[in-house]
Amino acid sequence: MIKKIVLACAVLGGSLSAGGFGDKSLIGIEGGYGSMGMERTAPAEATLSSEHNIGNLGLKIGAESGNYRLFLSGRYFNDSDFDYITTYGIEGQYLFNISSSANLFIGINGGMANMKFMIDNESAPRTISDAYYGGDFGLNLHASESIDFELGTRIMDFQFENRKNSISYRFESMVSGYASVIYKFQMD
Repeated sequence: MIKKIVLACAVLGGSLSAGGFGDKSLIGIEGGYGSMGMERTAPAEATLSSEHNIGNLGLKIGAESGNYRLFLSGRYFNDSDFDYITTYGIEGQYLFNISSSANLFIGINGGMANMKFMIDNESAPRTISDAYYGGDFGLNLHASESIDFELGTRIMDFQFENRKNSISYRFESMVSGYASVIYKFQMD
C-alpha cells in the first residue's frame, strides 16, 4: 500500500512540473500528532464516546507556482487500538507571503482513509475504507532556497460508520498538528 502511494505521488509530482504548473517541485516528510473521536453504540447500552491520540508519519509530493501549492500525500497513523490507519489524498493550498523568510498558508484536503481494528469478543476484524475532506492552515519558514520548515494544523472530517452484529462504531473527525521538512527543486 505505501509503495503504491509513493509511486502515485512521484508520478503526479513529476507530471505537474512537466505540465508547466510548478515553478518548483516539492517533496515533504511529515510527522504529526492528533486526536480522533469515536462513538460505540450497542442495543440496550449507553453510547460510549472516546478520544484516540494518534501519531503519524507522512510523505507528500507536489508542485508550487506563485501563491499556490498542490500535494499528493500518504500518511500512516499509529494507535495501539488499531491494526492500521492510513490516508492518501490531495491537498491544495494558497500561500500568503508575509515576509521574505516566511509565508502563511490555508488549504483544503480530501482523499481516502483506511482503518482496521479488532474488538474484544468478535472473531473477525472491522475495516473501514471511505472518503474524507477537510482543511489545513499553518506557517512555512524558508530555511534556504531549497528547504522549508512547515508547521500546521489539519482537520479531516470522516463521518465513517462500521456496523456489525447490531454494534456500531462511528468516527467523526481528526484534528492534528504537524511539522514537515519540504525540499524544493527545479525539475528538468
